[in-house]
Order: sequence, then structure tokens, then C-alpha cells
Amino acid sequence: MPLLTLRTNVPIAEADQIALMAELSHQMASALGKPESYVMVTLEAGRAMMFGGSESPTVLLQLKSLGLGTDQTNGLSELLSALVETNLGIPADRTYIEFSSPERAFWGWNGKTFA
Repeated sequence: MPLLTLRTNVPIAEADQIALMAELSHQMASALGKPESYVMVTLEAGRAMMFGGSESPTVLLQLKSLGLGTDQTNGLSELLSALVETNLGIPADRTYIEFSSPERAFWGWNGKTFA
């Protein structure tokens, strides 16, 4: 049930949004060892955002996944930062990433929770 949310102030053409979401979905499934059929990616481009007092290109990523361990976050941070820099040209020092691992009872799917 990984959920990756990407918000950026960079405008992205619709066709490029689909390609980026597909790349992120594939990479998250691979990195987390979960079936891609469980991965959800949301993308919000062209948002009003400021980081460090500047409106230069920036991005906020939020990755929520059951069972996400602190031993995984450094590698995921490197991977996500590289993907953002490659695909959007946003450097790692303009990127924030929030990781969370909810309790199974606090994540629902298909009319149930994962508890």
C-alpha cells in the first residue's frame, strides 16, 4: 500500500506527468519490494511553493508505506532525490521528503484495514 505524493512548483505537461508517475510507481515497487499493483502515486505540479525564501524549483515528496523501516529511508531518500533531479531538474538541496509508516489499523483498502 505504498503511497507516494509529489508536489512541486514546476509545471509539468500532462503527457510528462503520466510518464513521471509511471517511473515513480515502478521505482517505488522495486525499492520497497512490493507489487506495483499496490503502489499509488499522486502528482501535483505547478503549485504555489516557496522553500528557503525562494520560489526557485522545489519539491515535497511524501512516502507512506506499511512496514517502512528507518533502515530504508536513507536509500529511499537518495533514490527519490535522484529521480526528481533527473526528471524535473530539481536539486536534492531543494527537495524535502517525509516518510511515514502508519499502523496497519490506520490504513484502509477494499472496505477493510490492513490490521
